[in-house]
Amino acid sequence: MKPINHIPGLWWYTAAVVVLCSGILIAAQYYPGGFDWHYTVASALASHENNPNGSVWYAAGFGLSMALHWQYLSAIRNQLVGNHSGANRFALLNLRIGLAGGILLGLEGVFIRDLGQWVTKGHEILGIITFLGLYLGLVVFLVQATLQQRIYGLPALLVTVPLVAIGISQLYLYFAQRDIGWVNTDWSEHDIPLWLSFAFWQWLAILFLTIGFGSLSLIGKRNTA
Repeated sequence: MKPINHIPGLWWYTAAVVVLCSGILIAAQYYPGGFDWHYTVASALASHENNPNGSVWYAAGFGLSMALHWQYLSAIRNQLVGNHSGANRFALLNLRIGLAGGILLGLEGVFIRDLGQWVTKGHEILGIITFLGLYLGLVVFLVQATLQQRIYGLPALLVTVPLVAIGISQLYLYFAQRDIGWVNTDWSEHDIPLWLSFAFWQWLAILFLTIGFGSLSLIGKRNTA
C-alpha cells in the first residue's frame, strides 16, 4: 500500500483505535452471560462457539483496525526509517508482518468458521505471527528511540511489562497451582489473584500495544527534527 500523504498519520491511528474499541465493545455486549474482562481471554470474543452473535463484530473491528494501522505506518514510514540503521527497517518489516497476520485473522473471523478444517492450527499460527510481529517490531523501534531520547523508555516499558508478567504468572501457575486449570470466570469465585490471570495481562498487552503504536508518531517527529 502506498501512503496517502495528504492525510496525517494521526488520523489513521485514531481511526484504527476507534474501530478496534468499537468492535471489542459491541462484541462484548453480545457475549452470552456478560463478558468478564478480568478472567476471559480476548479470543473468546472472536469465537463463533463462545460468542455466536458477537464474534463477527470483534473480527471485523480487529481486521479493519489492523488495515488502518498499516496505512498509519505508511504515512509515517519515512520519519520512522529515514536514514537510520537497519534495525528500524527490521522493526518496520516485523510490524508489517504482524499487521498482515492481523488482517488475515479478521478476514478469517468474518468469512471462515473453522480455519483448522483446512489448515492445521491455522488460527493459532496466524495469532502467533500477529503477536510476535507486532511485539518485536514495536520493541525494536522503542528501544532504538530510547537510546536517543530517554523519554521513550516509558512506552517501551509499558509494551514489555505485560509480556514479562504473563511469563512470570503462568510459570508460577505451572509449578505452584497446576490444579486450578485454564483461566476462566470461576477463578473470581475462588479468590484467585487477578495478577495470575492470563486474560488480565492479555488485555493490558492489547492496551499497551495500542499506546505503543501511537508513540511511533512521536518518534517520527523526533527523528525529523
